[in-house]
Amino acid sequence: MVPPNCRTRSRDSLLRLAVAPLLLMALGALSAPRAAAAQGPGQTFQDCESCPLMVVVPSGNFTMGSPDGEDGRYRLEGPQHTVAIASPFAVGVHEVTFEEWDACVRAGGCGGYSPGDEGWGRGRRPVINVSWEDANGFVAWLSRETGEDYRLPTEAEWEYVARAGTETARHWGEDASEQCRYANGLDQDLARTDEGRAWMQEYSRLNPAPCADGHGRTAPVGSYPANAFGLYDVMGNVNEWTQDCWNNSHSGASGDGSARQSGDCAARALRGGGWMGGSRVLRSAFRLGYPAGNRYFLVGFRVARDLN
Repeated sequence: MVPPNCRTRSRDSLLRLAVAPLLLMALGALSAPRAAAAQGPGQTFQDCESCPLMVVVPSGNFTMGSPDGEDGRYRLEGPQHTVAIASPFAVGVHEVTFEEWDACVRAGGCGGYSPGDEGWGRGRRPVINVSWEDANGFVAWLSRETGEDYRLPTEAEWEYVARAGTETARHWGEDASEQCRYANGLDQDLARTDEGRAWMQEYSRLNPAPCADGHGRTAPVGSYPANAFGLYDVMGNVNEWTQDCWNNSHSGASGDGSARQSGDCAARALRGGGWMGGSRVLRSAFRLGYPAGNRYFLVGFRVARDLN
């Protein structure tokens, strides 16, 4: 027969053995950094199976805007100013795809809105026909699903990751003739149409010739080389929404990379040009404003996320 005090000690020991692993797990969860936060610049991750692939970009300083002598420059791309990105953050490796958007809709997010693809295909093509408000619905759903802080990139963050450490007009250099190798811009099939000819005359003055790469409209994301930060399609494919209210210049912009919350907030800043763009449009500094509630087949977006 086991003495009563031994039985008590035995029960206490078993209880400690059972509880100890749970306490260690809880303490570990509280003290260990989140996986994404622990990753260094250049590393990629996904917060869920249907979430966009993200890449961590480093902190750093850069000169935002275009210099006066840049070929194709518009006045609204100045004045140039220094921006300091104080902390690393994550940004989508690709533009958000139809595949990712449709996953949001299936899960009950994105307001149940299913944008049309113009007959060009869905899957890994960038989602189009989404407004700034729609894009914010997508990042709100991602944040709820993952518990992380997803958002649209600010205009300064967008240019920072598009330049990826370069000071040239494009991340591949100054040479406009290299555009067809690096970006999905105006294609010869479109250039033969009245719409394409008008677009070339207005925006593509510097383009030596329309491309013949087989992508007359949007291309599946990742069809062209990435820049030095590992981002695809920052030039061409679709124009990308940013957080910022629209302003006709960079005058008054802060130097910390934050979004501008004053100006014409019924319109938001778009970046990156699109599949109808020639070399005047497909430059890191090119920007334009567009009504936040409008949907258009030239417009999509990519996401950003804060690291804890």
